[in-house]
Amino acid sequence: MVSGELSPEWGLEHFDPWDKRISYWNVWPMYRAMRQAAPAIYSDAHGGFWSIVRYRDIKEAARDYRAFSSAQGTSIAARGEKTSAPPKAPLEYDPPEHTVLRKAMQTPFLPNNVKALAAGIRSSVRELLDSIAEKGSFDVVKDLAEPVPQDVLAKILGFDEDARNRNRECVIAVVHAHFDSSKDAWDGFRKFLGAEIAKRKEKPQGDFLSHLCNDEFDGRKFSEAELISMLVALALAGHHTSINGISSLIRRMAEERTRTAYLADARIGSSIVEETLRCDPPIHLEARTTTTEVTVGGVNIPENAQVALLYASGNHDEDEFERPEEFDYSRSPNQHLSFGHGIHSCSGMHLAKLEMSIVLEETLRMFPKYALIGDAIDSGLIYGHHMGWESMPAAIE
Repeated sequence: MVSGELSPEWGLEHFDPWDKRISYWNVWPMYRAMRQAAPAIYSDAHGGFWSIVRYRDIKEAARDYRAFSSAQGTSIAARGEKTSAPPKAPLEYDPPEHTVLRKAMQTPFLPNNVKALAAGIRSSVRELLDSIAEKGSFDVVKDLAEPVPQDVLAKILGFDEDARNRNRECVIAVVHAHFDSSKDAWDGFRKFLGAEIAKRKEKPQGDFLSHLCNDEFDGRKFSEAELISMLVALALAGHHTSINGISSLIRRMAEERTRTAYLADARIGSSIVEETLRCDPPIHLEARTTTTEVTVGGVNIPENAQVALLYASGNHDEDEFERPEEFDYSRSPNQHLSFGHGIHSCSGMHLAKLEMSIVLEETLRMFPKYALIGDAIDSGLIYGHHMGWESMPAAIE
């Protein structure tokens, strides 16, 4: 993809997050044009929907879960072309169901429990880097960013190696599916997850998945459909969010100014992670459906309208962040929207940041002079809402 395939003005009337022409290189000028035009932009794609594009408006809408419901899905699509994906828990549920599901799912991701995973994550990262050291060159995405979150998720859920590999295959199939191919991909994923659930119900193994399958929550056990909904959410989040975050971090650390500053004072590592997330958010948007007529910055949006909360645009809003296109690890405060906001903010944010921080520490410890070689290939917008990298070749010295 090249930036010239879509003009910034295309987003003012025809913005479509499923359009394969959108790339990392052309999306930021498009978001800027949308912010400058209006606080909410109507698109004629997928039967029509609205995009909220400015930081403060996005944050306010994300807080108002009553007016902006998640229960009809968080991917933009016309009513008649919904994919066959199961709802993702707890994101695609409203209270009170959301409250029960989120509470059940959050235990491994509470700050103290996440800290307990640090040693295991560090060991896994070191093993990967040892393997990379033997080869001399590597692909940041495939050889480093992808294995880390998949390994962590497998350990949290209790997947063995075969299940981990099958989970990875299923996730790749569904995230790269479009409307015409999604049914088969999702059917395969459901079958795999259903088999894992059946195993835990027949013979609990003391892992987190067994806990979800067999214990009671709010006076009842979860149905298979609810369990699949939770596992899908965990699998997808563990796949694209962390992988894209780690890849973008390694790309940013290849810049001489940032690398030199970090090697002189590793205490800035957490600030580098936050600025990477702001500049290169793995999740660009989530959809909502209005339950009543709403007004956003003077723009009226009708009831039962699809609305995209463009978090990525908010992260680059000039009214909130000075010089938003500039990577500035000294930026403070840095209250980006990369993990959403409100009751649907990402439960796994602490784990994602920990994974990124450990990859940063260990990579720069072993390869302080690594370099990116060739061109990084971006993914465009995948599954209508997230963006990262397909390939990022690198070499060690």
